[in-house]
Amino acid sequence: MTADDVDDVGTYPDYIVINKPVNQRPLRGDVVRYVGAPIAAVAATDRYAAEDAVEALAATLEIDELSPVMTVEQATSDEAPLLYPEWGDNKVVDLVGDRPEVRAALDAAPHRFTETYVVQRQTPLPMETRGVVAEYRDGRLSVWVSHQSPHIARTTYAMLLGLREADVRVVCPRVGGGFGGKTHVYSEEIVVAHLAMKLGRPVRWIEDRAEHLVASVHARDQRHVVDVGYDDEGHIHAMRCHVICDVGSGEVFMAGTCPSLVSGGVMTGSYDFPNLEVSTTCVVTNKTPAGAYRGFGAPEGVFVMERVIERVARLVGKDPNDVRAPMILQQSQMPYTMPGGGRIDSGSHQQTFERVIELGTEALQRVQARFEDDPKVRVGVGYTNYVEPCVPTYFATTGHWAGYDAATIRIEPDGGATVAVGVAEIGQGMVVTTRMLAADALGMNLDDVAVVMGDTDRAPYGLGAWGSRGAVVMAGSVVKAAEVVLDKARVIAAHKLEAAAADVVLEDGAFTVRGSPGGTAVTWAEVATAGVIRTIELPKGLEGGLDAAATYEPYALEHFPDESGRIHAAATWSNAAHAAVVAVDLRSGHISIEEYFVVHDCGTIIHPNVVEGQIVGGVAQGIAGAMYENLPYDPETGQPQFASFMEYLVPTMSEIPPVQTEHFESPAPEMPLGIKGVGEAGTIGPPAAITNAVCFALADYHLDITETPVTPMTIRAAIRGSKDRT
Repeated sequence: MTADDVDDVGTYPDYIVINKPVNQRPLRGDVVRYVGAPIAAVAATDRYAAEDAVEALAATLEIDELSPVMTVEQATSDEAPLLYPEWGDNKVVDLVGDRPEVRAALDAAPHRFTETYVVQRQTPLPMETRGVVAEYRDGRLSVWVSHQSPHIARTTYAMLLGLREADVRVVCPRVGGGFGGKTHVYSEEIVVAHLAMKLGRPVRWIEDRAEHLVASVHARDQRHVVDVGYDDEGHIHAMRCHVICDVGSGEVFMAGTCPSLVSGGVMTGSYDFPNLEVSTTCVVTNKTPAGAYRGFGAPEGVFVMERVIERVARLVGKDPNDVRAPMILQQSQMPYTMPGGGRIDSGSHQQTFERVIELGTEALQRVQARFEDDPKVRVGVGYTNYVEPCVPTYFATTGHWAGYDAATIRIEPDGGATVAVGVAEIGQGMVVTTRMLAADALGMNLDDVAVVMGDTDRAPYGLGAWGSRGAVVMAGSVVKAAEVVLDKARVIAAHKLEAAAADVVLEDGAFTVRGSPGGTAVTWAEVATAGVIRTIELPKGLEGGLDAAATYEPYALEHFPDESGRIHAAATWSNAAHAAVVAVDLRSGHISIEEYFVVHDCGTIIHPNVVEGQIVGGVAQGIAGAMYENLPYDPETGQPQFASFMEYLVPTMSEIPPVQTEHFESPAPEMPLGIKGVGEAGTIGPPAAITNAVCFALADYHLDITETPVTPMTIRAAIRGSKDRT
């Protein structure tokens, strides 16, 4: 199958109005813009035959090489080849910030500097690569796929394949990791489904690791050009930041431009810092398309803010925490509106900051004592503060979907409950969290609640797992549905108890009359039998059935920016402070993380073990970005210089230290049960905290690290450069 064979398949929609259209097709037929782009597909009865056929097919392809565009500088050059000539340039997004008060504050500042901060290209790298199985039978398409948003996938499949959504079923079993990379609807999914329809046979495609590295979305790859004004006391008067993101060829659905907007929106984080102006440019290059990855722009923005604070402190000769302290948000300032429009509704910013300094200071002393006999090892501690946007709008990311989710609850005749939700399980513990919350809302035991998710035939339409949203939207919809079911159950129980419904309470899984301890009780099974089977036992006029459906969308969530470009794009905000203590070997440049601390606040905690796992797993991925992972390309040929774990360096458990976590709980006032999100928090802090720690350890060399990853090679080069300067 080649591009000519998918003429009857639609083109991916370009929904986002601020993006220039890429008109992506399932298979490339005219221009191949990156290594890994799907050109053709082969179906065979076993994988070996398919692989052999692909090799034979590749040998027949006629490809004329074009001059690649591989860097931001090339992309924005006047002489640059154009990936999409109809655009007139290589900028898929170009938004100019315009805050005259910020420029005036910069001009009035006693001191000023400009710098460029760079966060490298990475990939989400889940343990389970992408995979899809499709079957077309009796006019109905069924797709089993490793994906984070089954209903969004179904809508997209139906749209491109010309089917009614009712004739498409998507099943996402428990996914072995997504991390954002599996929110996108890839070409391979459409091709496999199309083949199944054409051949009348089930078709399967499972991505291997080499394919994953070059063909699944990449992420990050941002540079931030900042202009900072400050005074002799270390007060930062104002900052302008131009965020420039390399989104690869841009040929992915949904587009990968939104993380760069998030970087600017969350940059000031836990700090009271109103004088920020952000401009954003996303350029296309001949690299794999960039998209979503855990943190979704927040690690990049936090890295910039924290490195600016550290540099100002060094320039004025102050402790960086003395520069941070006056800017930390206070409880009395809540709700606080950030420069980008995000409204922080609550938090423990001061408390987490002070506690993490206590932990970091004590750990620094311990680690220094361990290395006091080795003059070639330097020890340092680094800190960071930030906020995590939770329950965001999906409209800025997709241009089509908004932010709601749904749940249904059905009480079975035996008194158990089946709870179906639109969120998805991708390894973050959503099944057990849903079961816990539903059981609590219904007054049942955990074993009495069955949870359904990830199947578009059985679960209500929802937007899936992304954006640290699942617990909040699940809770909002489940609690609403539970209230409806409970109201009807009380009426049935009251009829059996010969009491008023207002006097019936649910205790220990049974309905009783308030104020009658030890009196007659009606169990859920009795209520359900009457409500579903023996409807002759119902009160006169009450219809049978014990089920309810509910949707939830945070009422304060905004989907469109105002006239000044500001938008409250996340319904609530978690906050945290990190501390990293590192030891740097001057001989090799090797960095070891000796101790790591996270003091975190995600509002009301439902399941402590789930929260712990989310934070620790996120920290591991943050460490990977801070010190290890990178996706370099040959600048002359555009060939990726990574095809396996031999080239793409992934940390193992040996490189990840034990992570000590502590928690504050400041409930979100506008969210159900006061819940906030936790899915991306751990990933946000490590690049800034570790880089700050390394610079602390090597203070004698006056290092000012401006790029990640921080590797032994960069440490050795920086030390040599410092010696050359002195």
